[in-house]
Amino acid sequence: MIDKNKLFSIFEKGDEEIYEEHGLSEVLLNPFVLLNMTVRGIENFQLMNLMYSRNYPEEYSKVKLAIKYRYYSRLYSYLAKIKLEDTEDTFTIGDSYNVESTFLALEDLKGYFEELEEFEKCALLKKYLNFLLEKLVP
Repeated sequence: MIDKNKLFSIFEKGDEEIYEEHGLSEVLLNPFVLLNMTVRGIENFQLMNLMYSRNYPEEYSKVKLAIKYRYYSRLYSYLAKIKLEDTEDTFTIGDSYNVESTFLALEDLKGYFEELEEFEKCALLKKYLNFLLEKLVP
C-alpha cells in the first residue's frame, strides 16, 4: 500500500543533500558537478512528471505545480552557484557534456521561469545559453 503522504517525496531530496550526507560537500564547488546536477535534474523531473501523471493523475495534479516550482528553483540554485565569468577559459563543456542536451535542458528551465515572469533567473540562464551557443556554432 502506498502512503499518499509520501507519494511525491522523491522530488524533495536534492543531490546537494546527498553529497553533504556523504561528506562530499567540496564537490559542490565544481562547476561541472553543479551543471550536471542541474541538467540531470531537469531530465529526471520530466521522467518522474510523466510517470506520476500517468499513475496518479488525480493526486499528482493537485501538487504538480508546487512540486515543479520547488524542484526547478532548486535546480536553478545549483546553476546560480557557478561563476561563469571566472570559468569561461577552463570551462570546456563541449569536451565533458553533450552540448545539445545541456542546451535543451537549460532552455526548458528558462522557458519555465519566463512563464512565471521571473526574469532575473531568465537573465542568468540566457548567459549560459549564449555560452553554449558559442560551443555549438564556433
